[in-house]
Amino acid sequence: MTDNKDARHTIVLAQFGNSAASKQFSDFDSVGDAMDGICQMYEFRLKQENPNQRKIKYDITDLYSYIDQLPDLSCLVFNPNIAAYLPYNKKWIKDSVFDHLKRSVSTQ
Repeated sequence: MTDNKDARHTIVLAQFGNSAASKQFSDFDSVGDAMDGICQMYEFRLKQENPNQRKIKYDITDLYSYIDQLPDLSCLVFNPNIAAYLPYNKKWIKDSVFDHLKRSVSTQ
């Protein structure tokens, strides 16, 4: 379930390599959905690197390393109080991913 604080439109800006062509953005209806999207980006990369493995496991430190090695990763989160998007960096993303995953595990 999404709470009001989490239900804010979020844009994830990512750069996967050194060239400008490796930049992309994704938009999500909530911060939680954006954190899921970042996890899915990492899982996609793991599948590309391990095409013959049916099951791939990783932990939060692996995900943090992935985030840290990206040339750029940031989020723009809509703040309705000022009707503008606020920027957030990798540290905020790592904290948000951790909190989101912790909440997901506790509700299962």
